[in-house]
Amino acid sequence: MIRTAVVVSLLAPLACADSGAPPPSAATVTDSAGIRVVTNPPGDLVYAELAAEPTLSIGQLSGPDELLFGRIQSARRDAAGNLVVADVQAHEIRIFDPEGRHLKTLGREGEGPGEFESLQGAWPVTDGGIVAADLILERITQFDGEGIPAGTATLAERDNLRGIFTIGLAGPDMVLSRASPRNVPDFENMGGSMADMMDAWFGGEQNRRLLFVRHRLAGALVDTLAEGRDAPVASVAVGDAAAMTFTIPFSPRSIAAGSPYGIVVSHGAIYEIRFFDQSGSMRMIARLDDAPEVRTDEHLERYAGYGSSEPDEAEIRERIERYRQVPLPDRLPAYEDILFAEEGEVWARRYRLTGETEFLWDVFAADGIYLGRVNVPASFRIEEVSRSQILGVATDELGVERVQIRQLTLNGL
Repeated sequence: MIRTAVVVSLLAPLACADSGAPPPSAATVTDSAGIRVVTNPPGDLVYAELAAEPTLSIGQLSGPDELLFGRIQSARRDAAGNLVVADVQAHEIRIFDPEGRHLKTLGREGEGPGEFESLQGAWPVTDGGIVAADLILERITQFDGEGIPAGTATLAERDNLRGIFTIGLAGPDMVLSRASPRNVPDFENMGGSMADMMDAWFGGEQNRRLLFVRHRLAGALVDTLAEGRDAPVASVAVGDAAAMTFTIPFSPRSIAAGSPYGIVVSHGAIYEIRFFDQSGSMRMIARLDDAPEVRTDEHLERYAGYGSSEPDEAEIRERIERYRQVPLPDRLPAYEDILFAEEGEVWARRYRLTGETEFLWDVFAADGIYLGRVNVPASFRIEEVSRSQILGVATDELGVERVQIRQLTLNGL
């Protein structure tokens, strides 16, 4: 049985007066088999504005080693306000106090306790410790409140998974990861061209499957929370005995994020977010009644020419023709990143065309009501959102990364 209700916008000012958020538009709410479905009309609400300049910036072009970042994988604040920064290039976790002073560095390259081969991220936990994940070693490491390694655990596999990439924490004593089932084609009995063989290895529906799984900190696999799709890969012939393999342009990819409030998943093709509780049950779907932009030849030309300081027209045309040999999506993707704010709101980042200077984030309340958008410079990657601040990673024109905190002003305050 489906029950329908309409959330009247006249009630919105009362609901948002205490929170300081802008009044949301009217939304249609249905209940189907115990799952709340919130359909929000598209709108032009501005939820908040991000300050152009940081209140805190950590990182330098040259200077002490602890202030030189290679590639920052994650940045979070612990309960004391200290910043925990994971640098995958340096194989280190660096901790700074709320004023940006370096306190300590954890980890180094290696396979021993407290060492990393491919650091995916580091996240503070409630007891004052830190949980870190390693892609190559497929394990998590726990550090105690003093920064001493307290244990490591290999992430258990199921269904012959490959590429277990930990996204972050998924509530108490759990991490959330994405993985794909392993696919090994039988090349001995396969005919066709080199492109056919490459497509069998890298492409195909099996290799598009993307599983979101949860593990205990001790390594035990809890469940497969949801199944999604990775961006498809295609192969085209290049000459008589070679093939070119590439990700099909404008292909949506499923994304997920975890928090103490639960887990959210978006499949990337439409403006929709699925909410799961800590038990793994889906409890709500929030949607924007809007559609991604229709893909055009101009989009394809921009995609093919991106990254070339001095574009070669012949090379760009060659790329375009190569892309046109495979089925391209009719529309651009919808969401390509997602995260939880500190108080339970969900931020979802819309697809950004190559070369654009801003990200557009849609913000949803914990009950699925659309609150509005936030425009963020493309050079600033959001890592954590609190009520009045955003912690992120800024990259300058030289490629130097800095951890920054910027003020967030809610609309109307």
